[in-house]
Amino acid sequence: MKNLTLALILIAGVASGCNKVSEGSSRTPAKDPKASLTEACQKFYALKALSGNIDAVGETPFKQHVDFVAPDRYRVSYVDAKGATMEMIIVGDQTYIKEGDSWKKTPTGQSPTPTLRNSFSDEVLKTLSDVRFEGEQTVDGKPTLVYSYKLVTLVGNFPVAAKMWVAKNSGLPIKSYVENPSGVLKNTTTTYGTESPVTIEPPIK
Repeated sequence: MKNLTLALILIAGVASGCNKVSEGSSRTPAKDPKASLTEACQKFYALKALSGNIDAVGETPFKQHVDFVAPDRYRVSYVDAKGATMEMIIVGDQTYIKEGDSWKKTPTGQSPTPTLRNSFSDEVLKTLSDVRFEGEQTVDGKPTLVYSYKLVTLVGNFPVAAKMWVAKNSGLPIKSYVENPSGVLKNTTTTYGTESPVTIEPPIK
């Protein structure tokens, strides 16, 4: 459990309604890459629900799936390289961890809150630098605009290099890659889902 908690803290620092996003006209790269990337991040942060798959590489590699429903509901599934698993649900100030086939409520504040949104907050966006438009690529059949940039993480204040793929039809990020060679986690790749419905309820009363 100690290793699982450490991993959650790390991903909370680095990774940063699910209403279906309406599809607008195809976007083209703006003359100001930083403004375009900032706009995409702010649009993402405003979503009421979303999900993401995280693949972390480093001293403690792991894979993680996170669901989020505003304002404060999370569901997390985690597995590390040795096969250790964890499932957790957070509803407001209540945290539940699955042990075997049953759920157990843990004391408030004992588990860090994993999030897909830290790196999209206004506080972090203020640290954006060296933003560059890298061209267009197709991700899972979706045309995207690709940006590279640097930022400082919300948790731990780590300077990292990153890349973001923004869907041309929706203007939303659908994939990110964060690199931190000096950290315990060397890099994380996250793919985001914003179109499938997400509901999160307490597993026990």
